[in-house]
Amino acid sequence: MILIFISVSIIAVLMSMLVTKVLENKTRKIKINGYIGNRRNLNFGFVHETLGGFGKSTQKDIRNKFEDAGIYNNEMLRYYTPVKICSFIVLSLMVLLYVEVSMQMLLIFMAIIVIIIVLPDSYLALRKNRLIEKNSRQLPYMIDMMAVCVQTGMTLEAAFKYLGDELTSFDKDLCYQIRKTSDAAEVKGMESALKDFSKRVPTPQVRSFALTLTQNIQYGTSIAPVLSDLAEDFRNEQILVMEEKIGKLSAKMSGPLIIFIMFPILILILAPGITRLMTGN
Repeated sequence: MILIFISVSIIAVLMSMLVTKVLENKTRKIKINGYIGNRRNLNFGFVHETLGGFGKSTQKDIRNKFEDAGIYNNEMLRYYTPVKICSFIVLSLMVLLYVEVSMQMLLIFMAIIVIIIVLPDSYLALRKNRLIEKNSRQLPYMIDMMAVCVQTGMTLEAAFKYLGDELTSFDKDLCYQIRKTSDAAEVKGMESALKDFSKRVPTPQVRSFALTLTQNIQYGTSIAPVLSDLAEDFRNEQILVMEEKIGKLSAKMSGPLIIFIMFPILILILAPGITRLMTGN
């Protein structure tokens, strides 16, 4: 069953890539012929959008899901929905051809729906939650570096731009968020960019960071010492959370200790007496 699923997935990926490449080549040729012969330019972009994500809105939602999950490869984004559709069609045809019992067919169809439609989105959601937690843990170090940049005379916009370029070796996911915030600040202002940043990474630390910078922009207060204090508060908060987890560890360990140690000891103690009672000695 696993080999069949792997082979079907490979076939679906190859089919989606082949269809996408054929449509791209056909669209390119028609555009070239339209420019050369002054003919009407037939656009097959809607077909490509339909295969790639059923329209611009769905394509944008998929792109946001991939970016929130830390996957920034546009090629994977392009083939995500075609692979799901082709896999569902191929597996459905195989079930219709090789499964005869109606109840088994229904169960297999439900399993296909769960595997192809539900599991990929669940995996992306799980990656998103882990990425949010990781960005929150790395945020104090980024705030310290931003405080140093501000102390050297940089503006907030320049500090965001500099850190967006230099944090790649430190944390590529946090660097991507900082770069995206910097690009948004150039278009619609720093306050709106910080608000979007707090929406993409919805944690108390990021909201506090965005609120601190927004207040600085509005009231013109000195931001470098505030950022240093904020980073220190975040570190203390992380230490408290770690101490709380360590404190709960002893209570969580009591269950395995009771199951794997206390019960065997009781059996070893009571087993001889029970054996004598059963044998009448």
